[in-house]
Amino acid sequence: MGSLVRFSEINQSKPFDFHLMLSNQKVAELVKRLDLLSIKKVSLLGILSPLSINEWSLKAELRATVKQKCVISFKPVKTIVCETINRTFSPAASQNTPEAVDDGTSPVMFDDTLCELNDEIDLTEIIFEELTLILPLYPKIEGAELGSYSITEPGAKPLNEENIKPFAQLSELKDKLSTKK
Repeated sequence: MGSLVRFSEINQSKPFDFHLMLSNQKVAELVKRLDLLSIKKVSLLGILSPLSINEWSLKAELRATVKQKCVISFKPVKTIVCETINRTFSPAASQNTPEAVDDGTSPVMFDDTLCELNDEIDLTEIIFEELTLILPLYPKIEGAELGSYSITEPGAKPLNEENIKPFAQLSELKDKLSTKK
């Protein structure tokens, strides 16, 4: 099955089941776009159900095994993704922008599951969007810690947690002044 689903090509009166397994080329594109080390076992299993003449509901499960670089050690960090996806495709999505909904007097209700209905859905783009939201921005391998260092002029006192606080410095000054009396 390809990643493009065209509403004009599926039965409009009953649910459409899909199980997308990405080709090696699509996997390579995802790895590049998401700046990953690797992604394996990517699958999107779900159903598109008609809600009305111009509305469709997508319920799917995204599964993948992802390896990213640890931001500290650059070693691989493995993340197993098992995410439920719910989207509604509707012409009403064009009025679902934060600017269009906010009249300044009532609470802002923005439905982030509402998507604009076009003739086709690219399931690979849905996978990309979900992985962008799910994967950690700064993956860190367990136990990896960022060490500390300080650079100062010769003879100067390096900055640390204690002496960077202004009230701690005032306290030191107060102690010095009270001992001189």
